Amino acid sequence: MLNQWALLLVLMLLIATPVRSHAVVAVLMLYAIGYLVAHRRSLVVTRVDWAVMGLLGAFLLSRLPIYVLDPQSRYLAPGAHMVALVPIYLMLRHLVYPVDLRQLRQFMELGVILGSLGAFMVALVQTQWLDYYRADGFLFSINLGYLSCAMGFLAVCLMRDGRYRRWLLAAAVAAVVTCLLTLARGAILAVPLLLVLSLALNIDRLGKRVVAVAIAAMLALPLVGYAVLPSVQDRVDYTVNEVVNLAEGNIEAAVSSGGRLQLWTAASHAFLERPLIGLGYDERESLNAELVEQGVITDWVLGVSRGHAHSQYMEVAATGGVLGLVALFGYLVAPGIYHWRLHRREPENPWPQVALVFTAGFALYNLTEAAIHHEMMATFYAYMQVLLVVMACRHAKGTDQWKCVSE
Repeated sequence: MLNQWALLLVLMLLIATPVRSHAVVAVLMLYAIGYLVAHRRSLVVTRVDWAVMGLLGAFLLSRLPIYVLDPQSRYLAPGAHMVALVPIYLMLRHLVYPVDLRQLRQFMELGVILGSLGAFMVALVQTQWLDYYRADGFLFSINLGYLSCAMGFLAVCLMRDGRYRRWLLAAAVAAVVTCLLTLARGAILAVPLLLVLSLALNIDRLGKRVVAVAIAAMLALPLVGYAVLPSVQDRVDYTVNEVVNLAEGNIEAAVSSGGRLQLWTAASHAFLERPLIGLGYDERESLNAELVEQGVITDWVLGVSRGHAHSQYMEVAATGGVLGLVALFGYLVAPGIYHWRLHRREPENPWPQVALVFTAGFALYNLTEAAIHHEMMATFYAYMQVLLVVMACRHAKGTDQWKCVSE
């Protein structure tokens, strides 16, 4: 039961409370280590296990060279949190008693429902009662935007064969509204793309009427938000002005979008300076100062700590280089390919579909923010990947739960 309760708590605490959900994962990790020690004689590590552990450790390993040159713990922290999932994976992989999918699914659904509705209430209080310009919950607004979007589409995917379908629908709507209230444009723009993906993966169960209603709801929600919420109106108008400024070449006036373009330009220069492993944070700040003097970017970039690129892809290229990009392929792209292949082979298995939408979401979030650089988000991402792989394979082959991985 410990795994079920841990899953419930991680999902419930993630965006609805100030308690950091990776504290739950830390406790589960300690239990997993004890479990593995107790069952060390029966533990057999397969090639598949080594592959999964390699992907979990890829982020950390790719940061070791730059850490040697510039010893700062922040280089290793996100990757170390992903490595913490290794004993949890091995415990789930080698459980004496196989995972009970029905119980695990029930706890997952309850966690998503409680977490999404809780975050929605917090966002509503902040924006409608406390007069916050944008909801940030107990996180930065941009992180709440991505995580609420992830929770919303977990709810959407779990509706297929779900036990609490109506509550999951309510949770999905609540999470998407929360995402909208954060005004995080990268997360908001991911919503229609993920909805289209979810509809496509469920086309075997959905008729034209359901698809039409879903598309109508997707179009109506932002329109209603624009009509009702002044903050949404301001954000849309702000975005339109930024697009106009960018089209006219006035990058400095487009503070947010133009700022990101400048940060990405600076990150690309950092990559070219040392392509194999990239530059350290101090080196990037020095390089940015030089680029300002050369007129390549404006002095606005100098106010951004460490030259943070606000994109996982660009950030990894700048500090990580080719090694970092290879690692990123391992922990972000490879899981998506695996989930897609398993879904194609076994379309009745719900878990590859859930995992595919979850992974696609993070691939989109990472375009405009380094969504796996924050320790809590890296832990949540890795934890859900491990858990969904376990559930997919348990469903696929019954008691021979790992045959699906090795095929």
